[in-house]
Amino acid sequence: EFPKPPKLLEGKGVTDDPAGETYWLVANGIRLTGMPGFVDSLSSEQIWQVSLLLANADKLPAATLTTLQAPLPQ
Repeated sequence: EFPKPPKLLEGKGVTDDPAGETYWLVANGIRLTGMPGFVDSLSSEQIWQVSLLLANADKLPAATLTTLQAPLPQ
């Protein structure tokens, strides 16, 4: 069984990390955590969008966070 990916939108998440560091983590994954890298499935622009979203997650409205944390439809 693989470890579960980290919950990047809970608590402080990665909001205090530089966006460039978060970009690298999104692109390459976090080793031994179950979070894959997305460099092969997202464009550079999309990875930057995710990185900036995570960097500013503590400033998002509660409704947006609720939507982002909702389970995906099956």
